Amino acid sequence: MIRAVLATAVAALALAGCTSKSAAPPDTTRTNTQTVTSTRTPSVVAYTPSPARTVPPLPYGAKARQGEKDGSCPYIRTGLNEGAGGGVNLADLEGDRVYRTTLLTRYHPVGCRFYFYAPPYEAIADIEPRRFPTATDAFNAMVRTAEAGRHPITERNFVRGLTGICYQTKFFGPDGMRDWAFVFTKGNLMVVVHTQRSDTSRNALYIGRAIAAKF
Repeated sequence: MIRAVLATAVAALALAGCTSKSAAPPDTTRTNTQTVTSTRTPSVVAYTPSPARTVPPLPYGAKARQGEKDGSCPYIRTGLNEGAGGGVNLADLEGDRVYRTTLLTRYHPVGCRFYFYAPPYEAIADIEPRRFPTATDAFNAMVRTAEAGRHPITERNFVRGLTGICYQTKFFGPDGMRDWAFVFTKGNLMVVVHTQRSDTSRNALYIGRAIAAKF
């Protein structure tokens, strides 16, 4: 009887042992590889606009100042008195006759300046392009340039796909901080148009519209 009970217990233990071994999960090792990609935001070029300043007159016979040389503007025709009337030209858009045009050689691409045909032979307008590393840098510089002036007016789609800003700044001495300018960007290029018009922002805008395709 005792042997029968012991045999039964041994058999039960053996069965339990087999069941326990078969239920155990296999001893496996998994290796997971994870690829992490980081995107570095390009650094933005800090831009501080030059202080607002007036442009001195350039009388007949006077030598062009340092950074200027006589020449024809590559972006727009001069008009009266340097060129024939008709068509799109600076004299008509700004509203004054021009006796002399200079190239601003410190800008890349080159800039242009236009002088009135009668005393005091003041500058009536100029075009100042500046190239930046990226379009974002140029756009930020445009905003800072307008903010450094007064009464900014945003002009979206002044030509298709381009945004510019009208603002008041110094240009012709007696006007103080009231002359209207226009700044716009095209790609990584910022272009500033100054005028001696203190009565309306439209002339600077029209010049910007006329030259935008040249950049």
